[in-house]
Amino acid sequence: MEEMYQDIDFEIIWKKIHGQITDDEEILLSQWLNKSTSHRKYYENAIRYYSSGTQFTNSAAELKKALKKINHKAGIHNPYRNTQIIAIVSVAASILFFIYFQFFKPEINPNPILTEQKAQSIVPGSNKAVLILADGSEHDLSSGDNSIIAADGTEIKNTGNKLEYISTNSQPTEMKYNTLKIPRGGEYFLILADSTKVWLNSETTLRFPVQFAADVRNVELNGEAYFEVSKNEKVPFIVTSGNQQVKVLGTQFNLSSYADNQSVYTTLVEGKVEVSLNTNPESKLVLKPNEQSCFSKEEANILKRTVDVAQYIAWKDGRFVFQDQMLEDIMKTLSKWYDVQVVFANEDDKKLRFTGNLERYADFSNILGKIERTNEVEFEITNKLITIK
Repeated sequence: MEEMYQDIDFEIIWKKIHGQITDDEEILLSQWLNKSTSHRKYYENAIRYYSSGTQFTNSAAELKKALKKINHKAGIHNPYRNTQIIAIVSVAASILFFIYFQFFKPEINPNPILTEQKAQSIVPGSNKAVLILADGSEHDLSSGDNSIIAADGTEIKNTGNKLEYISTNSQPTEMKYNTLKIPRGGEYFLILADSTKVWLNSETTLRFPVQFAADVRNVELNGEAYFEVSKNEKVPFIVTSGNQQVKVLGTQFNLSSYADNQSVYTTLVEGKVEVSLNTNPESKLVLKPNEQSCFSKEEANILKRTVDVAQYIAWKDGRFVFQDQMLEDIMKTLSKWYDVQVVFANEDDKKLRFTGNLERYADFSNILGKIERTNEVEFEITNKLITIK
């Protein structure tokens, strides 16, 4: 292995992988890679290493744990101080890579690369939505050139990623409802007539009035949305989702209520909300910030717990955060965003748990590669059907 990298500074390889390489270093690396196939193979191993691990990201704690295991197998005892590993993640990653390949020299497994090639045609979601007006007419909002004037005078503006209702502030003579449908592989941003902001996730439907009534603001949700409710203490804002109701005056919360999930999750970020069931409206559960209610459809009860809200609202800000989550749930989330179908060849694999922080707009090949390199499962891709083995 020494012969492979003795004529190039490993830091140049590290910089290339991490996007920090200079123009001069790029030339040196290119010349080194062209010298032999062994150099190219070594470089490919480096790329694979920095994308591998049972975690999707290389945290300092995970690096420390992995380094300890590698040292034990190699018979090396504390060759580097722990403070280096914890304080400087990039240096620790380089040290870990050096020790790993110096002592084990793993063979290249071509399967992850094949998986990545097949997954390259699968792209992340984008801004997509269909607006259904009260008269039943449908409008595709993806083009971004639609501006609709409703019959009652409310102006509806669309930009291709945002739909905005601008009210005349006059009370409607008749309640008219619109529906916004987000398909698989889509998302959209909506501003209601009362200035409430709503971020809608894939496979989501929201039914709402063009203008709200004077005494209450009612909307109906199926799917997932993040609400930033405009404050109005005299006019409560109520979100109905199946058998559950969430009542607020002015707050921020995330509501996940997919038909294919057995539970409905309401996660509070700011303010206060009341969660109740239509079948038992007198029994109310009050949430405070960083609390989440879980409504079990099967048992018809609601429980409350304290959570890290970042895990449940990260999708709104362009990330996926999974914390000790079952692979079945992870793939269910990913399939909605990347518009793919997922099947498990082995039912037990559904229960495998992973932790990670991923970019929501990353290539699907990159995400599958990181999961596959844990050596827990492998993926077989046929068009948009993902079989997990």
